[in-house]
Amino acid sequence: MKYVSNKELQPGMCVARPIYGEDGQVLLNSGVILNESYIARLYSNGVPGAFILTDHDEEVEIPEVVTQRTRQNVIGHVRNVFESIELGKTFDMGYLTDSVTAIIDEVTANPNVLINLTDIRTFDGTIFAHCVNVCILSIIIGIKCSLNELELRELAIGSILHDIGKICIPTQILQKQGPLTQNEFDLVKKHTVNGWNILRNNHGIPLLSAHIAYQHHEQPNGKGYPRELLDEQIYLFAKIVAVADAYDAMTSARVYRQGMMPFQALRVIRQLREIQFNAAVADLLISSVAPYPIGARVLLSNAEIGVVVDVNAAERERPVVRLLFRADGSKYQLPREVNLMNEHSLRIIRSLP
Repeated sequence: MKYVSNKELQPGMCVARPIYGEDGQVLLNSGVILNESYIARLYSNGVPGAFILTDHDEEVEIPEVVTQRTRQNVIGHVRNVFESIELGKTFDMGYLTDSVTAIIDEVTANPNVLINLTDIRTFDGTIFAHCVNVCILSIIIGIKCSLNELELRELAIGSILHDIGKICIPTQILQKQGPLTQNEFDLVKKHTVNGWNILRNNHGIPLLSAHIAYQHHEQPNGKGYPRELLDEQIYLFAKIVAVADAYDAMTSARVYRQGMMPFQALRVIRQLREIQFNAAVADLLISSVAPYPIGARVLLSNAEIGVVVDVNAAERERPVVRLLFRADGSKYQLPREVNLMNEHSLRIIRSLP
């Protein structure tokens, strides 16, 4: 089983997991064989991809941090909040609270989530999906920070609405393929202040949650925006969302670039700890994300190709790999698994598509 974007879906592929729409209803069930009509239906419903059955040798059980049904349902609620605020209407805080509570419940119910966190870019491509991904990552980090139930809920609300200020930014600027002009970038930077003003004036939003929108682009070195705060002046919740936001942005595809692989994004975050990110919080994210998630195809240092089938907690960069292809390109008739923790002569060179 592997995740395939809607641009790469082809007739004849078999759906491995149910695909849900934003209302939580099943669009296509597992076992369905895709055709042109089904693929068009997924595209028109804003579903950017699906889990597809693969060759038997590559079949692995990919753990879900948050179920697809919950994720799609929450994305729909976030979209409604953004659209309501953009139209100057009020929104139902109850739905939003239920949404973040559902995410918190599923994350905390999975005892392996901090070890086997797989690629959460399943529903990337929209600001609403980005907000949900950031919320999931923030909750995971928040749990490692020993936040209590109330604190986790405030963190979740602020993280899922951290980019609400972008409703004030023209779409053509947010989706511009080339580099932004200085004036355009200055306008984009205002989304933090816009978000702060929107959320702090909504009496159903905790003030700490509103501060996340305000501060999530501040940096420990004082070179962030909008107020160039130093590390000790930045709320912990904003520090958490800052690194979660950056990780998801780096690993998600955009109209102007491809997304990084998890191991690449983690390398960047490691380099920017104490500069762009609080070091302790950055380390918590790094320790929570598998550089090579279960289901990832990888190239080994001996030129063999395999698929990751398990992640070692002690050495996450040395997972268990099922070997599929020899160095000469021939396929193993009987694939075997190697635990890279015990095979010190081998290492992963990179992830493969």
